[in-house]
Amino acid sequence: MTAADQRRTDAQAWRPFVLKRPRSWVPDIALAVAFVALTVPLAWPSPLVDLDIWIRDFSDAHRPDWANFIAVQTNRLGQGGLLGGIALGLAAIIAWRGRNVRPLVAFLVAYGMAGAVLVLKYTLPRVYPHWPRPEPGPYAEAAQAVLFTSLEPSGAYPSGHVLNTIIWYGFIVLLVGAHLKPWVRGLMRIAPPIIVIFSTTYVSFHWFTDTPGGLVLGFLILRTVQRIPWDTVELPLLLEPERRYR
Repeated sequence: MTAADQRRTDAQAWRPFVLKRPRSWVPDIALAVAFVALTVPLAWPSPLVDLDIWIRDFSDAHRPDWANFIAVQTNRLGQGGLLGGIALGLAAIIAWRGRNVRPLVAFLVAYGMAGAVLVLKYTLPRVYPHWPRPEPGPYAEAAQAVLFTSLEPSGAYPSGHVLNTIIWYGFIVLLVGAHLKPWVRGLMRIAPPIIVIFSTTYVSFHWFTDTPGGLVLGFLILRTVQRIPWDTVELPLLLEPERRYR
């Protein structure tokens, strides 16, 4: 029995659910290029920034109270604290029931990469659509809505809520997808990003172009997490001390 086979035997309590493990790096490179191509035109009052201003003003002018309420509530589908807590809880239950630390290690890696996006928010500061607060405006115009702003609060780019819908719903599927029906897995992957992209833009929590930024980074991180064979990857002995006795 090879070492990999032995690790598979020891990790039988949990198999990460990945329909097709990413192998090619071409999609990842394409996502990185797409992020750069989106980011560069946001550094000056380009047509993309003008589009952001138009969408914000159009949304503000067509947002009745009932629609605002629905959008604010559905935007909670992208709350990182809630989603991360659910993912941690599931990982902890699986780890405890299977006496297997690997789900928790996978969670920590996903959490670390998701949190690292905060560095981009500080590196590429962008004011929020409804600056300054408290409301009402005047709100940021095209010359103020670019990256590297000196206005506060900044941190709009990329959208963390949209990024969360890709990473955490995808990670929950990785944890328990084998126990879910295919249509449920598909719904979890597709519905939250679409809903949050619409809601966070409609209520002007984010500029429209903040959302594809979060989308492509979310896919990059999720593909990295899916690429790792969590059930067989070599872990430090500190995490699996029982291997000393094999």
